[in-house]
Amino acid sequence: MLVAQLPRRLRLANFTRNGNPTIGARVALKARLAPISSPTMPGGFDYGRLQYFESIGGSGRITSQIDVLEQTGSAALWLAKGLHELRQSIGGRIRLHLQGTTAALAEAMITGERAAIPKDINTGLQISGLAHILSISGLHMSLAAGGVFWVARAWLALFPAIALRWPIKKWAAGAALIFGFAYMLLAGSGAATQRSYIMLAVVFLAIIVDRPAISLRNLALAAILILLLEPESAIQASFQMSFMAVMGLAAFFEYWNRPRQEREYKIESRWMFFGRWAFKVIFASILTTVVAGAFSSIPAAYHFGRLAPYGVIANGLAIPVMSLAVMPFALLSVVLMPFGLEAWPLAGLGHGLELVLAISDYVAGLPGAQRVVPQLPIGSAIALAIGATMLCLVRGHAKYTGALFAVAAVAFAQFNSMPDILIERTAANVAYLNADRELVFANARRGRFAAEKWLQANGEEASFKQAAARPGWVCGSRSCQAEINAKQVAYFFEGVGVEPSCDGFDIIVAAYPLRGACKQVKTRIDRFDVWRQGAHAIILNDAGVKVSTAKAASGNRPWVVVPEARKKPKSAK
Repeated sequence: MLVAQLPRRLRLANFTRNGNPTIGARVALKARLAPISSPTMPGGFDYGRLQYFESIGGSGRITSQIDVLEQTGSAALWLAKGLHELRQSIGGRIRLHLQGTTAALAEAMITGERAAIPKDINTGLQISGLAHILSISGLHMSLAAGGVFWVARAWLALFPAIALRWPIKKWAAGAALIFGFAYMLLAGSGAATQRSYIMLAVVFLAIIVDRPAISLRNLALAAILILLLEPESAIQASFQMSFMAVMGLAAFFEYWNRPRQEREYKIESRWMFFGRWAFKVIFASILTTVVAGAFSSIPAAYHFGRLAPYGVIANGLAIPVMSLAVMPFALLSVVLMPFGLEAWPLAGLGHGLELVLAISDYVAGLPGAQRVVPQLPIGSAIALAIGATMLCLVRGHAKYTGALFAVAAVAFAQFNSMPDILIERTAANVAYLNADRELVFANARRGRFAAEKWLQANGEEASFKQAAARPGWVCGSRSCQAEINAKQVAYFFEGVGVEPSCDGFDIIVAAYPLRGACKQVKTRIDRFDVWRQGAHAIILNDAGVKVSTAKAASGNRPWVVVPEARKKPKSAK
């Protein structure tokens, strides 16, 4: 790899708060570093790939005082520092008028800062299907910039001399473009925010050049632009969920606005007219929620193994609140902050967020609100995506052939199965599938992160603690053993100064280097093996023992860490 291609950034945690340098400061410190992460299982999500494309080459925590050596300056750093100070100032004004969770949520909506949101609130929003409101993406960008477009056009329409002579719709679209760009900068310009702005920019530019604003062609153009700028987005969950949802909505919009036969005009009362109009609005809102949820659930099931069965209910109730009582007040509060008049719009924003939280808590408390499903095989996910795409893009009755791909996806899903044995990437824990296809862990304390990901991939709702309490492993002070598919398996987790007893075992896993021990055992995996190859998986069948590794599944990629043995110092002559 060329030096210019190497990641230039580190992600460090400052738990002890040993200093708080400003943006642009050149610092000196000590830190405990680790390389970029590897998958928790062969074929699992590659965290190293995500970090590599963020130009992060390692992570760790600061262990010393942070000494500021000098303050560097450039236009980019000046802008980043100014935006950071602006976010901090806005956050302080929000916390001055709002308290607790509502303040944290309001700050997330306006500045993108989500660190103060309590864990239980995050969990409740995930279960109810409202977690997307925490990320400044398509919903927030469209409501904020769309609100500016509506207000600007309505205000200009109040002046007949302007409205009758000039293209005020295009002017309003230009104002929305500028505001959306400012909102993107304020929110930190994250990947999801940038993609949302590009999609929105295509819509408003279509208005400016007199083209249909909402169309599948505009969606394709936005996708091409994003993939040209960030090709790695194609395999990211946020990109896939956003574009699948928008594709479904665009296709639904075209169908909803298709030419219809003119119905016979009938004189009706004002109440009948408004009642029919209200019914159409509510019905369309429910349908768009169903469509967006159904299309985005395909990549969600593949990447996260989670579904929100009542997400339609939660979004159907919460999105109107977001549209009418959250984002308008959030926008108004930011506009009025320079004049010190943000108190009353922030109060309205707080009440709106409290209502959204009440909806989230209610839906999350319904029976069966949290649905964990086994991770979809990639073949099933691709077949479902092709079927959904055909349903949206193909014309005529041929579009319904997409149902065949859905059937094929269900067939592929039947072949999805977890390995019989999983070994954590540092050999800190081992799990196997019992007769009920549930994971049983050898250690109840170590390797929690990987264990939770394994449970999720297996479609289990049990916690790590609950799964670790299942019977199966027989453990002593230094080792555990179990019989798995007629194979005797041993897991040695402590072996300092003691020669392990290897007789009678078909498979041995050790959390320390075995070196020359247990050579008579055909399948043995020790600390050196996982150090070189990452997490291991073992499949037991009639053909024997098949071992796969995370490194082999990841291939020869720039973000795959190739460990090197520690070089011995040269002896002095």
